[in-house]
Amino acid sequence: MKTVAALRRIRPALLLCLALLGLAGCASFVDPDHLRLCRALLPALHAEHAAIRETRHALVAGRANALRIDYLADEPGRPRGTHYAICGFAGGGADAGRLDLATLETDRGPVSDLKLQIIRRWWLGDAAVLAEALRSVSAGRPARDVPFALAYALQQATNALVPATLYGLLAAAYALIYGLVGRINLAFGEIAVAGAYATLGLAAGLATTLGPLPALATGLGAGMIAAAALNRMIAGAIGAPTGRGAMAGQSALIATVGLAVALSEALRLIHGSAPRWSPPLASTPIPLARSGDFVATVTLNQIGTAMVLALAAGTLLAAMRLSGFGRRWRAFADDPGAARLFGVDPGRMIATTAALSGALAGLAGAAHAVHFGSTHFALGTVFALKALIGALAGGIGSVGGALAGGLALGFVETLWSGYGPIGWRDTVVFAVLVVLIVMRPAGLFAREGRST
Repeated sequence: MKTVAALRRIRPALLLCLALLGLAGCASFVDPDHLRLCRALLPALHAEHAAIRETRHALVAGRANALRIDYLADEPGRPRGTHYAICGFAGGGADAGRLDLATLETDRGPVSDLKLQIIRRWWLGDAAVLAEALRSVSAGRPARDVPFALAYALQQATNALVPATLYGLLAAAYALIYGLVGRINLAFGEIAVAGAYATLGLAAGLATTLGPLPALATGLGAGMIAAAALNRMIAGAIGAPTGRGAMAGQSALIATVGLAVALSEALRLIHGSAPRWSPPLASTPIPLARSGDFVATVTLNQIGTAMVLALAAGTLLAAMRLSGFGRRWRAFADDPGAARLFGVDPGRMIATTAALSGALAGLAGAAHAVHFGSTHFALGTVFALKALIGALAGGIGSVGGALAGGLALGFVETLWSGYGPIGWRDTVVFAVLVVLIVMRPAGLFAREGRST
C-alpha cells in the first residue's frame, strides 16, 4: 500500500517525464561534413594556385541540406574577387546520401551536370586531392607559430574542456544526494541519457520554427526538466530514507542498480538500439597556434559547452553557500534531527535536492549529446561510473570537492590520452583512484562527518 501511495504522488512527474522522453530526432544545424566537402571544392572553381579565404558560411533558408559559403579568391593575374558557392547534398543527419553532392551553384550560375560529375568523381572522390584542397582554403586569421610542445599542450588542454566540465557537473550531482542522505544513486548515468534524448527531440521539433539556437536552448531546458522529474520520481519511490518503511542503505543502492538497467532498456525500446545522431553545432575549428603542419584548434562548440557547464557549476556552488536552500541543505546534512526541530521539512528537502541533482545530470547528458553530436541508450553506464570516480576522488560528501574531483579526472584522462598509451588510460585512472582511496578514504576535499 505504501508503494502504491508513493507511485500516486509521483504520477504527474512520471507523465511529464515520459512525454518529454518520447521526443527524439536530429536538430537542423550545419553539418560539419557538409561544410568540409563544400569548402574543399572551392579551389576546383578557380585557377590553379588561387588563394581562397572563407568569410562566412550558413544554411540556405527554405532548402534542406543546402549550405552557402561566401569567400574571397585571389587568382594569378586577376584582382581579388568576392564569390559564393551553394552546395546541395542528397541527405542529412544519418541518411545514406549525406555525403553525396547533389547540386552546386556559384555566383556565376549553376554548375553543369557534367562538371558536377567531374568534381564528384575526380575531386571529392580522391582523398589526396581533397586533403590538399582543404589545406589551401583559409577559414580565418593565420595561427601564430609556437614550439611544438606548446602547441600540442594547448591542444590537449582544449580537448579536456568539455570532458572535465561534464564529469565535474555529474560528480556534483552525486554529491548533492550523498552529502544529504549518505546514499549513491547509480542510475544517474541513465538519467543523464534521458535528458540528452529529450534535448535532441525538442530541439529537432522546434528548429524549423524558432531557429537553431532558440530551439537548442529550449531543448536544454526540456532535458533538465525531464531528468529532474525522473530523479524526483526515483527519490519518492526508493531513494528517500524517511518513514517507517524506508529501505536500508544497501537495499536502496541495489534498487538503483536495477533501476539503471530498467531505464537503459526502456530508452532502448523507445528510441531504438542505434545511436541518435545529430550534427555537432558550431564545430568549425578555430586555429590557436601552429607548429609546422600541426595546428592547435578549438571550436565554438567546445567553448560554449564548457561555459554553460561552468556557469551551472558556479551557480550551484553560489546557491549552496548563499541561498536559503544551501543553508537548509548543510543543516540537514550535518544533523537531520536538529534541522527538523528548526523547521526543515525532510521530505521537501530530499525532493528538492533530488530534482536539482537530476536537473544537473540532465544538463550534463544534454551537453554531451550537443557536443559530440550523438547519444545512445547504453552511454550512461561508463559516463556515470567515471563521474562517480571523480566524486569519490574529490570527496563525495562535499559538493565542491566532488566538482573539483570530476574536473581533475577529465583533465587527467585527456592528458594521458595525449601523452601516454591510450590503451592504458582507464587502467591508470582506476589505479590512481585505488591509491587515493587508500591514502585518503574520505577523498581530497571531503566534508567532515561524511566518509566515502
